[in-house]
Amino acid sequence: MDAAINLKKQKRRKLLTPYLLILPGFLFVFGVLGYAVLYGTLLSLFDMDLMKAETGFVFLDNYIYLFQNAAFLNSLVRSLIFVFGSVSLGLVLSLFFALSLYRATRFGNFLKGLALVPYLVSGIATAVMFRFLFSGDVGLINQVLITLNLDAVNFLAHPNWALFVAVLTNTWFIVPFATLILLSGIQSIDPELFDSATVDGASKSKVLTKIILPLISPMMGISLVWLSFASFNMFDVILPLTGGGPNRATEVLAVYMYNVAFDELKYSLGSAVMVIILIFNVATSALYLKIFNTDD
Repeated sequence: MDAAINLKKQKRRKLLTPYLLILPGFLFVFGVLGYAVLYGTLLSLFDMDLMKAETGFVFLDNYIYLFQNAAFLNSLVRSLIFVFGSVSLGLVLSLFFALSLYRATRFGNFLKGLALVPYLVSGIATAVMFRFLFSGDVGLINQVLITLNLDAVNFLAHPNWALFVAVLTNTWFIVPFATLILLSGIQSIDPELFDSATVDGASKSKVLTKIILPLISPMMGISLVWLSFASFNMFDVILPLTGGGPNRATEVLAVYMYNVAFDELKYSLGSAVMVIILIFNVATSALYLKIFNTDD
């Protein structure tokens, strides 16, 4: 009887140990982020404006105002385009880079470290670099176009081109982490599966679609969560790159939230935008995780 009880205690202790180990980190993250989210959500239900002396409870009036505001609706549309472009391009590039790194037999570790460089560079430095590449007649891209006897394009002064450059810059910044996630998934596949497919005469496209993609689908879901989350929250790249311009063409939700909260001093409206960004993040993350069955 005592042996059975001790065995049950050991099993219970073994089961609870992982949760006890992550509990301090979970409490710290929840204490920092949870407080900010709860306070921001509560603040969005009030009318807190530093230009006014009074603060009152307005419930959902801030959200109703936002969805009737042309500037917010513009930022919402621009943000959805920005996120869709970044996630689509980011997933394709990260998968391509992950496959390339997996096949790199020589200098593999060096190339993996090199692939992380964009992620290690600060957002402001990334914005300055791409601003130099695409700025006016002196930008590197326009210098190449002029050399090829083509007309220079003022990328950052044209609304659509500016949004395109913002997508490229953001993609370059966030792809490395997604690449490492997909690479870890590919490396977890049994190499014998590839050998068997080669013996059976399977083409590279068949190996990709029938073996690699199905087996790394959980990692693809996690990569999409990261790409989407990073794009919806992107601020430090866009602000120094375009400042939200021209004509608010690149004023995504994060930039709009900053402008409302710190330029117009409307903290409640800024908090409401924060809650909307949070809802988009949670909804898209849940969708990706369900589609790609990351629990399997």
